[in-house]
Amino acid sequence: MSVTGGCACDAVRYTAEIDSDVKAVCHCLNCQKRTASAFSVNVIIPRKSFKITQGTTKYHTYIADSKKPYHTHFCGDCGSALYGEPEAFPDTVSIKAGSLDEAFTNLGTIDAEAFTVRRKDYLKPLEGVKQVEGMISP
Repeated sequence: MSVTGGCACDAVRYTAEIDSDVKAVCHCLNCQKRTASAFSVNVIIPRKSFKITQGTTKYHTYIADSKKPYHTHFCGDCGSALYGEPEAFPDTVSIKAGSLDEAFTNLGTIDAEAFTVRRKDYLKPLEGVKQVEGMISP
């Protein structure tokens, strides 16, 4: 399925092919900080399926729990988190599900919860969803 998305101010836009994707909730500290939320919902796809069609992102690189760099891309104008590039899985892109256009927000069920050891106490595990203490592999 072809999807589109972008930032809140529309300065950055992208397209992606989502076929054999993985939809995951991530409870890692970096996702919590980047999204100012208790978790992040991500759609993990092959890098070759993702293309920026308008604008340019800014990015910040940090060392992930994998001990490898993780590049998190965002709009330099409005600050919207858009996607990440984990060097631990160089052939993938992790799209922030909230950046998808409204027409594409119903992507079905979540496949996994990652970094469950950092899940906030007030949240319960999603029923029937794979629970992973660390990073999931695509």
